[in-house]
Amino acid sequence: MVEATKRPRMTNKQVAAVFKATGDLLQILGESRFVVLAYTNAARTIDGLEKDLNEVASAGALRDLPRVGEAIAEKIQTLLDTGSLPYFDELAGQVPEGVVAMLKVPDVGPKTVRRLWQELDITTVETLKQYAEEGRLRGLKGFGAKTEKRILKSIELLSSQSDDRTPIGSSRPLAEGLLTELQAVCGEGIVERISVVGSLRRWRETTGEIKLLAVSGLAEQTLQAFMSLPQVADVVQRRPDAVTVSLVDGPPATLKVVEKSHWGTALCRATGSPEHLAALDERAQNMGWQLGENGLDALAARPVSGNGSLTDSAAGAEQRFFDSEESLYEFVGLQWVPPELREGGGEIEAALNRSLPGLVSHGDIQGEIHGHTTWSDGKSTVAEMAEAARSRGFRYWAVTDHSVGLGVTRGVDAEALLEQRREIDAVNDGYAAKGIDFRLIQGTEVEVLGDGELGLPDDVLAALDVVVASIHSGLRQDRRRITDRCLKAVHNPFVDILGHPTGRLLGRRSPSDIDLEKILSACADTGTAVEINANPERLDLSAEHARLASGLGCSLVINSDAHSIGQLDLLRYGVHTARRAWLRPQDILNATPLDELLALLKRNKSGRSLK
Repeated sequence: MVEATKRPRMTNKQVAAVFKATGDLLQILGESRFVVLAYTNAARTIDGLEKDLNEVASAGALRDLPRVGEAIAEKIQTLLDTGSLPYFDELAGQVPEGVVAMLKVPDVGPKTVRRLWQELDITTVETLKQYAEEGRLRGLKGFGAKTEKRILKSIELLSSQSDDRTPIGSSRPLAEGLLTELQAVCGEGIVERISVVGSLRRWRETTGEIKLLAVSGLAEQTLQAFMSLPQVADVVQRRPDAVTVSLVDGPPATLKVVEKSHWGTALCRATGSPEHLAALDERAQNMGWQLGENGLDALAARPVSGNGSLTDSAAGAEQRFFDSEESLYEFVGLQWVPPELREGGGEIEAALNRSLPGLVSHGDIQGEIHGHTTWSDGKSTVAEMAEAARSRGFRYWAVTDHSVGLGVTRGVDAEALLEQRREIDAVNDGYAAKGIDFRLIQGTEVEVLGDGELGLPDDVLAALDVVVASIHSGLRQDRRRITDRCLKAVHNPFVDILGHPTGRLLGRRSPSDIDLEKILSACADTGTAVEINANPERLDLSAEHARLASGLGCSLVINSDAHSIGQLDLLRYGVHTARRAWLRPQDILNATPLDELLALLKRNKSGRSLK
């Protein structure tokens, strides 16, 4: 008798995705707003939950979750118990598959999809593209040439995003979960070394495959353990030293096991990028070696001394092995290159000259200056967020709840800010009384309205410690209009930071058509700092744009934009984005003590940058 395979437990994100998709289907089918909200709100609750939903269900506490009624709780339980939701399947059967696929087009929401389907009988992305190219969408009320142009741009963005690329916010936790669980299953001493490799180790925004590299004296046992992990759905390929599997949720994953003496070279090769490895190999070949799979292989004729060639002590060896990356780079005369820089962007030349920058690290960040509480759309109170920030080693944290003017959430007006200040002061007084070196400051994430005006008047902004200005709506304005709108905010003397400047959401919403270089130049001129928003759904600025901003003379800040306690842990994505941009601690405002940071804010400083 064959034992039944245990069904893997559904994750919070998987359950949230089903409920969001259910809400989308209901909206396409014209269901009432209240029914749609029941599912979309449940999806938000589950996605933001900081406990395992399975544990909540086991404790019989699903009904205790905010915005989860009895009917929704029953459906959650069904989904957790069976892995499917009949109600969702029933709805999906009423909508053509191609119509649902149109929801993947950035900026094309359920209401638009419904109209395209029911009024123009458009049932595929390909047909939608054809109609837009031929100017046939203008037959719909409210659709014009600009709408068609925007839809075509969104379809182009969708096409450029291969289905086999997974955002780092999903793939990195998956990879780390596999790594941790493999070590636990194997037991102590079996896996001597293990690392995430590939584009994930370089912290690229998306990845096509999860790659792990390990050293183990028991390769077969380690690979068998990997194949038995609960996240694994099927074995795709099996080799003596490696195995590739498909996961229950996520991209394919490969584990390769190497000998300890091969670790340095294998880790370097598995990390990439191809451009970096080609430049590294060229350097090695100039010295008479070739970058092999497990080490450096000697070329037939190689120099043995002088002008960057190998020393006499290295001559005569046919292969050289390295148990660390550092020793490999040093052997070919290079400074060790941090993985985030290995993109073929001049890092080999800098490593040869020993001029690679000392990159910012997570430990350099002394606090955050953009975060939310229950005063707007956050899930935790001022005191709860403060203590969570302090427990993570921060010395300060800014309460910057949304201002009035953002229609999708409750905003904080001038009167509420006075009340909030009293609450912040009380928390600070409590820390001071205990001799704890931690402080809250008060700010706002002020909404940049459609005409460039701000959601709060200048006299209110002037009374705050810090002001972050962000655009959340009207992101599809034409280039001139949205650029002028942003410039107006940047030139406001009380705007200290420009938040998530392009407004993009990775894989879901393309960046606004803003003249970013013009905006960044204005930020440098006015002393307005620019944010690297660390939420992996945004990573805005991108590494490319953060490097541009620094080159133009902008100061930068790294913020998780946390709306819950757990989201404070997203800061690492922003730090690694900054590292990919070659940024140092002195380039980051919130890598300084609070008093220094406050003095460097636009409203307080006489200079315009840290440099």
